[in-house]
Amino acid sequence: MYKDSFKKVFGGKKKVLVVMAHPDDAELYAGGTIARLVGSGIRVRVVKMTLGDMGNRQERTTSKELGGLRQKEDEAAMKVLGILPEDNVYLGLGDGEVEDDLPTIGKLALQIRLFQPDLVITHNPENVIVKFDNKNSWINHRDHRKIGLAVIDGTYPYARDTLFFPEHFKNPLAKSHTVTEYLLVDYYDHPDQVAIEMTDFVGIRVKAHACHSSQYSQEAAQASADFFTLQRDGKRFERFRYVVVD
Repeated sequence: MYKDSFKKVFGGKKKVLVVMAHPDDAELYAGGTIARLVGSGIRVRVVKMTLGDMGNRQERTTSKELGGLRQKEDEAAMKVLGILPEDNVYLGLGDGEVEDDLPTIGKLALQIRLFQPDLVITHNPENVIVKFDNKNSWINHRDHRKIGLAVIDGTYPYARDTLFFPEHFKNPLAKSHTVTEYLLVDYYDHPDQVAIEMTDFVGIRVKAHACHSSQYSQEAAQASADFFTLQRDGKRFERFRYVVVD
């Protein structure tokens, strides 16, 4: 039986940083949890590393046109989730071009130093193939893997140790900061798995996800919620790997 781990994970926390590869990743993996956090008075900042401007299948469009469209869609989705404009951040890396390298780590370390989160939510950095269950598996997008690594590298040691990227401290809001807790998405059978109940926030999740209309219809957004959220005894849960480090 799944139990709600919201208090276990988020009790006493004031700020949560969500770092995702593309517009719509936050809704896909954690939309209900983000909405619940906002509704509980916990401040959430959502960082998108790319605009997903290569995510085109058949329509004739340019990456610039698609990137502009996807940002507008994402801005609408963030409003639905209750994310403040100042907490909706786009870093503008190339879609499909993300690396776990020092320039990327530096961008993330700056975000961590500016926001000083109590916990970070980001991608699965380990698995090339994600196994959902005995019937469903998929490739873990390269951007997702690289960003998962870069986020963890950014939290330690780069955001903590002040001699890394000292130019960050020209901004008076930047401070040395250490992160010790993470929720990693796209894990479904890990022993560190936790479930966050988001029954009352399924509708918000679907509405926000459907804002990404270049990628999802309303029906597809609902189908995504039905597929990814665990349903037990009339309740809905999103699942994560919960990591606490020294």
